[in-house]
Amino acid sequence: MNASQQATTIAPGSKVKGSITGNAPLRIEGELDGRVLLDGLVTVARGGLLKGEIQAETVQVSGKVVGNVTGRERVEVLAGGSLEGDVTSPRFVIIEGAFFKGNVEMSGDNAHKAEKKA
Repeated sequence: MNASQQATTIAPGSKVKGSITGNAPLRIEGELDGRVLLDGLVTVARGGLLKGEIQAETVQVSGKVVGNVTGRERVEVLAGGSLEGDVTSPRFVIIEGAFFKGNVEMSGDNAHKAEKKA
């Protein structure tokens, strides 16, 4: 996220239902029940909850996500984070102390390069 682009934040204690689209970064500290379709970064912070699908460039999960996630660049489940759903991304990172339940499909150029080496 560059300095001139502020993140949209769903604050702790807030509950939002619906779809969010756009290109500004999104930070979820409260609860979101719906779909996220962004061109940038989506962060589900510690204490945050997202029930629904995420499609974004990069997704970082320190809170809880229940739904499928597509990261065009990268998906990360950080320590203390929880992701229950299928992941599609060229890069998928699970840090020690994270929880993941689902399937992973590697996509993009890196996945094709890995297939050619095998």
